[in-house]
Amino acid sequence: MSSTVDIPVIKTPTPSGGAVDSLADFLKVSGDWHSKHSEPDTGMLSNLWYRGVSEPFDSQAPGVYRQDFTKRAGPVITKGDFEDKRLRLERDMISNFRTAGAAFLSKYNQAEMYFAAQHFGMSTRLLDWSTNPLAALFFACEKHESQDGFVYAMDSRKVIPDDAKKPNGEKLWPSVMLMHNPIVQYAVGVSFWMELNPKQNAYVLPVRPDVIPGRIGQQSSCFTFHMHRAAPVDNPTLITIRVNGSKKRTIRDELHRVNINQFTTYYDLDHLSKEIRRGWGF
Repeated sequence: MSSTVDIPVIKTPTPSGGAVDSLADFLKVSGDWHSKHSEPDTGMLSNLWYRGVSEPFDSQAPGVYRQDFTKRAGPVITKGDFEDKRLRLERDMISNFRTAGAAFLSKYNQAEMYFAAQHFGMSTRLLDWSTNPLAALFFACEKHESQDGFVYAMDSRKVIPDDAKKPNGEKLWPSVMLMHNPIVQYAVGVSFWMELNPKQNAYVLPVRPDVIPGRIGQQSSCFTFHMHRAAPVDNPTLITIRVNGSKKRTIRDELHRVNINQFTTYYDLDHLSKEIRRGWGF
């Protein structure tokens, strides 16, 4: 990955305290943090988000800003700097996805296509989060048992700086946005070759997708959208919870007892098969 100075990563602090060894440990640590940052009467859809990773990273960034994508963008011929190269490669790949997948995407609007691209493994500017801390813990324990996993927790609204502005100069309030919000629509449009608006500042946006049956609903999915030329983010509410790698298998078994497993997380036949095999010791 390029230096975090020039790409819109979410900076993650070092873990405070020791590693959690069990589901009970995790619920205590995450529960204490939740109690500190939760607000009454904010509705059923939480502003407090969680992200689980099964190996360490120094910061969090979506696919467009990861090392393999950045390396492939290097030879791209286009005017501008390296960020323009990333954008050009993203645009070309999204165009391929849209054109070749037209039979499957005909009922989707542009934003829905972009979120579908993320869902099916394309490199995008979307980074996965969840409002369900147990889903995040599952992802932290899913792989790499030789390494510690990590769960990040944050008030998602705090990725938007206090001085953020709309193109007309009005304040951009720090709130979770819907897929249909004009600034989200604009950010998606840029990836579909829309001309850049010099009056629109770039930010990392917290976005809640429409909840539909399937993986998004099962995982209580939310996303940060890392706009072209946005700045790196320091979120003062963000914490890092370290998960003991040697306890990942034990924690997965504990999660299974509360119905958090491969099938209930991914909700497809492939992972149903994997979960049945796991249950029988294969």
